[in-house]
Amino acid sequence: MLNEFRRDPISGDWILFSTNRAAGHISKGNGQSHQPKEDCPFEPEKIIQNTGQTILALKNGQVTDSTDNWTTIVVPNKYPALAPGLCPPPEVDGPFQKMLAHGFHELVITRDHERSFPDFSKEETVEIIKAYHLRYNEIAKDDCGDYILILHNHGRTAGSTIYHNHSQILSMPVIPPVATRSLAASKSYWQEKGQKIFSILLDREVSDKKRVIFENGKFVAFCPYVSKAPFEIKIFPKMDQANFGSLAENDFGDLAEALNASLGMLSRATDDIDYNFFIHTSPLRDGEDHYRWHVEIVPRVSPIAGLELGAGVFLNVVDPDDAAERLRNAK
Repeated sequence: MLNEFRRDPISGDWILFSTNRAAGHISKGNGQSHQPKEDCPFEPEKIIQNTGQTILALKNGQVTDSTDNWTTIVVPNKYPALAPGLCPPPEVDGPFQKMLAHGFHELVITRDHERSFPDFSKEETVEIIKAYHLRYNEIAKDDCGDYILILHNHGRTAGSTIYHNHSQILSMPVIPPVATRSLAASKSYWQEKGQKIFSILLDREVSDKKRVIFENGKFVAFCPYVSKAPFEIKIFPKMDQANFGSLAENDFGDLAEALNASLGMLSRATDDIDYNFFIHTSPLRDGEDHYRWHVEIVPRVSPIAGLELGAGVFLNVVDPDDAAERLRNAK
C-alpha cells in the first residue's frame, strides 16, 4: 500500500496511512495491570460502601431488587465528572462561555473480578447491553441532557484505572465535538442528496466484503476503509435506527454476538491490546432522519503523538484490508 491520505466522509478528518512505519509503531498486549481482588473497590461487599447507592441490579438477565445477589450492577461514579442538579443556561463573559456540568455519570459493573470482554458468554454480554439500554432510556428523560455516551476502557493506556470489568455511562448538557461533526455531515448529505450516508457506507463495506470480520442477521462488524487506528472496528445495525434507545430487546443477542466476536478477534490478533469502545448515538433531540447509531472499537496500538495533537491528523500504519484479514484469521 502506498502512503496516502483518506478522508472520513462522516467526520471530515484526513487520516494518513503509512504502512511502512508499522514495525516501529505497533505494540502488542499493553497489559491490564492486575489488581488483587481484596484491594478492588468493585467487589460486591465494597460497592455500596464506595458509591452510596444502587441504581440498577440484574441477576441472570432479569432486574432484581437485591443489592447482594446480582450479576451486573449500575451505581453512581464515586468521582463523577457530571452530576444531577440545576441546568441553567450558559453564562457568557466576553469571549468566554461556561455552564454547570449537569448530567449523570454511572458505572456498569459485572460481578466477576477476573473476566472481561470477550470472556463473557453471549448471555452475560446480553445482560450488560440490557443494563446499558435500560439506563440510556431512563437518563434520556432528563430535560437538561443533550447527549448520552456509553463507553468501555480496557487497559491502562485506554484510561482504565481499575482492573475489574466496568463500563461508564455519561449524559451531558452539550453535544460533544465528535457527535457534532458526525451529525452535521450526515444531515448535510441527507439534505443535499436525499440519501443516508451511513446506509451508503454500510452497503459499500458489505458489498466489498474484504473488510468485514463478522456478520449476523442484524449486525455487521468491519474495519472501516478510513480507520484512524490499526485494527479499528465498527459494528453497525442493519436496522435503520438513529438512537441506541430504539434497539429492540430481541436484538440484544445479535449485538452481543457481534461485540464478543469482534473483541475476541482483536484480543487474539494483538495479544490482548488495550482498547476503548463507544456507543455512538444520535443526540437526544436531533438526528432521527439521517443518523445511525453504532459501536466503535479503537485499539490503543500506538500513543497519540505530535502529529495527532499538532495537526489533528491521525496516523494509521496498518491497511484496514490487512487488519481485517488478520482479525478473521486470529486463532
